Amino acid sequence: MTSDQDPLPTRFRSRRTEAATGPSSTEQLLSPAAVAGLARVSGGRPLEELVALVAAAALVTSAAEATAEPGLLAVGPEGPVIFQLDLATVGTVGELVRATDGALRRAPTAGENGENGEDRDGGGLTVRTSRVGPPSRAVLELTLEDGLLRLRDAAGDREPWFLGVLARAVDQVLADFAEPGRPLGRVRRAAPQDLATARALGSPADLTEAADRTLLTPIESVVREHPDRPAVVAGKDTLTYGELWHAAGRVAARLVALGTRPGDRVGVLTGKAIEALPAVLGVLRARAAYVPLDPGSPEHRLTGMIADAGCVTVLTAGNLATRLPGAPVTDVGEVLRGDPATDLPGPGPGPEPDDLAYVIYTSGSTGTPKGVRVTHRAIAGYVSWKVDYDALDGTSRVLQIPSLAFDSSVSDIFPALAAGALLVLVDAHRDLPRDLAGTMREHAVTHATVVPSLYRLLLPELDGTALRLVTVAGEAVPAELVARHHTQLPGVRLVNEYGPTENAVCATAFDHGPDAGPGFPIGRPIANTHVRVAAPDLSPLPAGFVGELLLTGTGLAAGYHAGPELTAAAFPRSDEAAGGRWYRTGDLGWWRPDGLLEFCGRADGQLKIRGHRVERGEIEAALSRLDGVDAAVVVAVPDREGAPSLVAFLETTRSPESVARAVAERLPAAMVPAHHVRLAAIPRLVSGKPDAARLTGLARDVLLDAAAQRPAEPGAGAADLVGTIGGIFQSVLGGAPFGPDDDFFLRGGHSLAAVTVIGRIEERLGVLLDLGDFLDLGTAREVAELVRETGTPAAPAPAPTASDDSALWRLLDGDPDSRG
Repeated sequence: MTSDQDPLPTRFRSRRTEAATGPSSTEQLLSPAAVAGLARVSGGRPLEELVALVAAAALVTSAAEATAEPGLLAVGPEGPVIFQLDLATVGTVGELVRATDGALRRAPTAGENGENGEDRDGGGLTVRTSRVGPPSRAVLELTLEDGLLRLRDAAGDREPWFLGVLARAVDQVLADFAEPGRPLGRVRRAAPQDLATARALGSPADLTEAADRTLLTPIESVVREHPDRPAVVAGKDTLTYGELWHAAGRVAARLVALGTRPGDRVGVLTGKAIEALPAVLGVLRARAAYVPLDPGSPEHRLTGMIADAGCVTVLTAGNLATRLPGAPVTDVGEVLRGDPATDLPGPGPGPEPDDLAYVIYTSGSTGTPKGVRVTHRAIAGYVSWKVDYDALDGTSRVLQIPSLAFDSSVSDIFPALAAGALLVLVDAHRDLPRDLAGTMREHAVTHATVVPSLYRLLLPELDGTALRLVTVAGEAVPAELVARHHTQLPGVRLVNEYGPTENAVCATAFDHGPDAGPGFPIGRPIANTHVRVAAPDLSPLPAGFVGELLLTGTGLAAGYHAGPELTAAAFPRSDEAAGGRWYRTGDLGWWRPDGLLEFCGRADGQLKIRGHRVERGEIEAALSRLDGVDAAVVVAVPDREGAPSLVAFLETTRSPESVARAVAERLPAAMVPAHHVRLAAIPRLVSGKPDAARLTGLARDVLLDAAAQRPAEPGAGAADLVGTIGGIFQSVLGGAPFGPDDDFFLRGGHSLAAVTVIGRIEERLGVLLDLGDFLDLGTAREVAELVRETGTPAAPAPAPTASDDSALWRLLDGDPDSRG
């Protein structure tokens, strides 16, 4: 998108669906309506014709590239000139033509092909008429000659189908110029046939019956038919479907005894212990909604979510209750260890389709996490679709990697249980990729969902597994990763699922073939979900035009918990929407002519960091609330792997190190900036807004400086173990050398970087560390002590098979000493 910092003219994104084969072009005669509209505002005079054509091209450029300030290059009698229009200040067609005329007269003359800053590398649009401007060698050129409209792309980055859409759009705009008093908002910026095609692409078949059920309906069927089939395994513990259902019933009964009513919210803080599934299903059986909480989140964030959701209690496992001082907690293990003869009330009737199923919190741009309310009906349709799409059945074994606090966990748990599959719980924050792969072999895992950044590390370990399908979600999927997958795991499906929490996990899906092709395709709408690529006024855009992705259908969330204003803004009402309202994703994309959606970034400050949805506004708010911090701006720039890395710029009297420590106590790890930079004053535009272009440049310099300080050899020249570890830290993160007590995580380290460090320690020192132990430390001195204690590599203990005796079932029988 064009902004105050972007070069002119507007860069047209590539619209290729396959490899470029050379120049492309299209031409068409102006329709009689367009001829009449052009004559109405130009009077047939050559210079006025050029002005009108440029004005029409500006409107089409604005719509196609999602910018309110399009920039173009026009070729007139004096040669090429660069100009920019602010369409927000223009009210009618007549005002647009006059504004365009004024902008052209004031614009500086550029040299041949516009050496004053216009596009020289394949993105801008040059406009000319043969009656005024000489031919040019622009990469993308729009010309009008004797009523014939031509579009030519010398580089071939815009395929003929897209040039045709642009040409028809220009024709439509010129036709509307017949009414100079027409409001600009009523000027049609695409041809009717192209809009009709786009509407059809976004409207899949609806399977209403799939949503007329609850999350428990298919699970209960499996329980009745296959009670002895293994349902879930976590470490040394296993539950059959019968055992799981009985355990969930005991949890539900305890909740009812505590006074839990339908619609109440119950927190779940169990991590990946075997108690997790009885807790989640028990909440649902009590007709309440579960609020999953991540053990890795700071305590104040956890307590804030619990208070915001109004949780009547929090179900905990192990010693996690200590993370919630003062909060009402219920130990799931204690409930399951209770005397089976204890007279507890029954869980009562099950939930209804329109009951609330869960509330999952996401990052909020205002600085406060937002609780997304999802009903059984909203998620049940997705579960039914996924069972069919992924070919899940009783022979499937599903690896459950994401934290329960993220909605991607929903996509593993409920489809697996609905299909009668085995669910294998693992903690990717505490298991190395080789450990995950070992678990997959041990349990013959057939299906796994993983974020691309983790899959890049996991893929080399997956030879010899029983995988049938890998789902990647949460981040854009690079073509290089697609190619590696199909090379290493031929025959294993690679599915990309796209969707926000507000649309019950998934909106579109795409099977990546061996040839990834250009761009970032995210597939077609799934059943019961309708997609629109929309203009700012929420009207549809044709294929090739970039706009915000809007979603509707049975999968939409009920809104945000205790956030009516946020809900109204994010879920606008519309008679055109299949469910009477849209969800505004804030994501940008465009339709390909074959019906696939291409993803091309965000329209706001939201990011995906290692699969986590992160709002820069929430990070900036947390930083600004710290004592001694007067202002904070967070910028994201690509690191060496192409993944976004956060850099925080601060006006503060505090040291960057103290700011990093303080914010790490307030935000999850994925939201803590990798670098904190103190500035005397944050650079700003005349408007007072932070100068995004300058700050982005500074952030790139920060990452380049860090990379330049990486030693060629990890720990080269270090005589002692602490120095060697510090050298390895520096080789992974860059920046200044690490002292003995410099914290790896406060210098930008995270769990995936920790995996790399552990690998290098093993290569250099012959010692394999446990990832969980490493994550509990932070300094070179502490890690060196861990290396000394570990001494030699130790093979991880083999995980039990699904047929092993269930430790938790013995707990249900009242044996408190049987826990593994």
